[in-house]
Amino acid sequence: LKASISACPPPPCRQSAAPSPKSSSLARAAMAEAEAEPAGAADGKGADNKVAESIAAKGTNSYYFAHAGKKDDLSGATRIEGDGSLQLASDGMTKLDVVGGVDLAPKVRWREDYAWGDENGKVKIYLDFPEGSLGKPEVKVVPVFEEMKFEVVVHGITAEPQGVTNGTHRLFGKIVMDKCTCRINSSKTRLTVTLVKAEPEEGAWATLKKHQINQHTGWS
Repeated sequence: LKASISACPPPPCRQSAAPSPKSSSLARAAMAEAEAEPAGAADGKGADNKVAESIAAKGTNSYYFAHAGKKDDLSGATRIEGDGSLQLASDGMTKLDVVGGVDLAPKVRWREDYAWGDENGKVKIYLDFPEGSLGKPEVKVVPVFEEMKFEVVVHGITAEPQGVTNGTHRLFGKIVMDKCTCRINSSKTRLTVTLVKAEPEEGAWATLKKHQINQHTGWS
């Protein structure tokens, strides 16, 4: 019997796998890095040349202009030392010796319980005090008269000076500063301030203080 011999089929051809995109990118980057010359290797002053080119092209508008100047040499600087009388600021709190302290003017208590009246060419303000208090030897009356303002302060009655003034409001009319006076009555209980009008022909004052209309809050 003749045995039939079947020809064996040739083994399948194996194809090499195509490189992945990621490995190709890494290979190309490696080759480029190997072939590229490091920046500034050919010329050690490459960075300095870029700065010089920027300054030459843009002048004072160059970003590097402020850094291009020659730096000051402080190696030979002289250190100045004081005698200790001046003290610089420090992180800690330091108590300073103050000789004699600080003399602050006492706060004045401005009284509003005064009376006033118009007498043709004059306006008088009356301020009452306890009996005999204005007769004390330590009492001192300090008046100040301006064209549209007055203030009279009495010292020595109490620890806190007290007085009368038109304050931030202007007077109803102008006054003659050098003719205005202050007077204490015989019983030492009343202080009278006399304001002489600069324009008596304008008539009687409707109020002592001239109030003005505030556009936001109304009368003030």
